[in-house]
Amino acid sequence: MKEDFISDKRRISYLSATYNRIYRGKSVLIEGDFGAGKTRFLQLLRPKKLHAVWVESLFNIHEILAAILKELNYDTTATYRRTPQYLKMIRNLSNCFIIIDEASDLDTRVWPYLKRIIDAGVPMVFAGQPNVRTYLSRNHPDILSRLKTLMLYPIVVEDFIENCKDIQQEAVEQIYMAVKGDMRKFEEICTDCRDRAKELGYKFVDVNLALEFISDLPPQ
Repeated sequence: MKEDFISDKRRISYLSATYNRIYRGKSVLIEGDFGAGKTRFLQLLRPKKLHAVWVESLFNIHEILAAILKELNYDTTATYRRTPQYLKMIRNLSNCFIIIDEASDLDTRVWPYLKRIIDAGVPMVFAGQPNVRTYLSRNHPDILSRLKTLMLYPIVVEDFIENCKDIQQEAVEQIYMAVKGDMRKFEEICTDCRDRAKELGYKFVDVNLALEFISDLPPQ
């Protein structure tokens, strides 16, 4: 793992925010498009005195619960019959936190069980595409309200923010979200914004100027 992966300010602040949450028994949702580095970010989570339990998001609920306990050296068998017992055991866990990457793949029936775990103060860290937050806002707003959501952008975008002081960070982020990860379109719009700012005599590109170009984009 490259050491400079965590050198940008956003990821440093996100690590700190995530640690603060899980040390207090709270949960986090890391969201970002393909290539944003969500999995690599999760691999950086090594809080002191807390064991990371990775769970496969494709499992059914009885398999997820059994896998969590098995990772902690419990002798478990993945059966629906033992689901209530295993859920109770997990709710009583301490000194660990649960990581679920690719949360977009979670079966919709799993979320109510995960809510019980979150409410018990067992920290959970989810990572997924923005559609996870959209799904939760529509179907489980109570769960979404329990999660701190952190948006990851690809390193190339972070580098752009760091090196291009003539474009406001909020404007860069809005452009990136509008082009849905298309970096060629991203760079094209940034160039157009710069040219327009120069015509208007602006010292920098603000979010309002960026929105003029974003509004012209065809639906994707």
